[in-house]
Amino acid sequence: MKPKWTVDDLRQLDVFAKCAARELEALLPHVYCRTYRKGQLLFMEGDPRERVYFLISGYVKLERNNETATHQYTDYLKPKQLFPYRGLMTEPYYQHSAEALTDIEVIYMPTDRFEQLVSRNASMLLHIVGQMNRILDLHERRVQDIITPSATDRVLNTIHYLIEDLGEPEAAGVRVRCPFTTVEISRLSGTSRETVSNILSRLRKEDVLQFDARELMIGHPEYFEQSTV
Repeated sequence: MKPKWTVDDLRQLDVFAKCAARELEALLPHVYCRTYRKGQLLFMEGDPRERVYFLISGYVKLERNNETATHQYTDYLKPKQLFPYRGLMTEPYYQHSAEALTDIEVIYMPTDRFEQLVSRNASMLLHIVGQMNRILDLHERRVQDIITPSATDRVLNTIHYLIEDLGEPEAAGVRVRCPFTTVEISRLSGTSRETVSNILSRLRKEDVLQFDARELMIGHPEYFEQSTV
């Protein structure tokens, strides 16, 4: 992790790309770097929303429970993402909990400093609106794809969602470096762990993907595009 960030470093993050140098110079004294170990919590749902984070490396899970903890909303973040978007400019408390899924590096800054900069910078505001629209579209399609009555289709649609949201294209296919267990995929898809295990086993035998506790390698991503039509 860099011990200290510069104006040029901040400009590598899309949201700051068009900011004036003087704006970023004024922000730099309030930018902090930190590492978290796998399993550590960055904040809890209901905590005061004091910081805005930028994930530099590793993966983070955002999660929200209802009052009885029987229903979960889960989202995953990959490097170079701002979080949390939920509540920006409007909410005094975090609406999700954030957990490090791997060892991670982040930078963070006080929420009020970041929001003051956004409020007077049209390019930042447009970028944030664009990203929120992208997230909304992705999650609307995720909900639509996972309400199908077929358990098999729900699992395939969930993998397709993970490819779209977290996948990194490579010559051999698409790699999802975020670690997932069969239990997590079963929660996302609303199916049993046994169903997920059986489907993953079949897809391995058909050479569609490879799956372990560290990553998901999809050799034929077009298989899931066909499955979700």
